[in-house]
Amino acid sequence: MLYNKVCIEGLGYVLPEKVVESSWIEEQIAPVYQALNLPIGFLEQMSGVKQRRWWEDGVEFSDASAMAGEKAIADAGIDRNEIGIVVNTSVCRDWIEPSTACIVHHKLGLSPHAMNFDVGSACLGFIEGMTVVANMIELGQVRAGLVVAGEGSKEIIMATIDRMLKEPPSLQFCSEVMTAFTFGSGGVAMVMTNASRSKKQKRLLGRYSYASTEHHDLCVGQRTWGRIRPKEMLKAGLHPLAKGWEGFLAELQWDVGMIDRIFTHQVSSSHRKLGGEVLGISFEKDYPTLSFLGNIGSVSAPLCLAMGLEAGVVKEGHKVCLMGMGSGINCTFMGMQW
Repeated sequence: MLYNKVCIEGLGYVLPEKVVESSWIEEQIAPVYQALNLPIGFLEQMSGVKQRRWWEDGVEFSDASAMAGEKAIADAGIDRNEIGIVVNTSVCRDWIEPSTACIVHHKLGLSPHAMNFDVGSACLGFIEGMTVVANMIELGQVRAGLVVAGEGSKEIIMATIDRMLKEPPSLQFCSEVMTAFTFGSGGVAMVMTNASRSKKQKRLLGRYSYASTEHHDLCVGQRTWGRIRPKEMLKAGLHPLAKGWEGFLAELQWDVGMIDRIFTHQVSSSHRKLGGEVLGISFEKDYPTLSFLGNIGSVSAPLCLAMGLEAGVVKEGHKVCLMGMGSGINCTFMGMQW
């Protein structure tokens, strides 16, 4: 899919103040570590995550999305009444119903004419939300749209600690549930507009997706429960990553050397290493946040982009790639001209 009329007009993000060290989590499950003869520091060594953040009690996922949305609207310099749609894309949601987008719509004071709904695609959600809004802009259905996501990890981490202390210690059980300890919290939002009304002219050029849904059972989860088969997931993810990358470069008629910056979903240090090898991308072009923020689900990839822009690593005219993977397994790449 190629786009001719879509621009990225504003980005905003929010992070909780409370920092939770991996060492603190390991202290909570010390009896399990002792029974399995695991050393303190194993969690960080396994995942590359030293810290993650938690929202204070009372902060809803819709609050995180709305706070980020306010910043994105301000960054875009747009009248919020111009926004014709808001799509919430987080894995975490306030309720099963109504949609979290409905709540964000209210908290942001958007027009009653603005559509609002949730899009769910695991950690790939934000990028697929961008696809929905971009398609509507390209078709002339809306002039501007807002994509938001707010994730939180405290509930599932505390529930996983409780489960590990209650279950008989086993390396197999540990490997399947400890991924929950890599999760972090944050909010991110993006305003997208029709190029005809854009002041910044940061173009969304196109996207490409690849699905390997035969692996849908390798990573499954509920609000307070999750299970992943990490070795199988890592191996299975390489194929859609490689095929998606091949298709993306062909779709945009790019080669690897033309890409100035890539912002990826943050999963683990091993995923990053193997992913870089598959893509043939230098790590210097990446902007990792995994070690100090963890895996923030659908927030991770766009948050890396927002933080990278803030840090000044993206220059005028840069070709930028935004890449996401979601359990399922699905992979999507998006190309932008900054």
